[in-house]
Amino acid sequence: MRTNISRIVAMNREEFERLKEELEKPIDFESLVETGALIQKGKSYYLGNKDLLPEYVSKKIKSLEQNKNGLKVTFYK
Repeated sequence: MRTNISRIVAMNREEFERLKEELEKPIDFESLVETGALIQKGKSYYLGNKDLLPEYVSKKIKSLEQNKNGLKVTFYK
C-alpha cells in the first residue's frame, strides 16, 4: 500500500491542543440562528450566511446536502 506523503499533515503539540479545544467546544445553535449563520427548519439546520459561521463550527461539519429548503448542514456530535 502506497502512502501519499502530500496528504500527511504534520502537527505540533500546540496545534494539536488548539484543534482539540476547538473540537470539544459545544456549538451554540441558538446564537448561530440569531446571527443568521444558520437557519433552523424543524430539527434540521441550513446554511444561512457562511461568513458568519465561526471557524470552529465549520470544522465540525459532517456533510452538506442541497435540497428544496437550501443547503442542509449536518454536524459531528
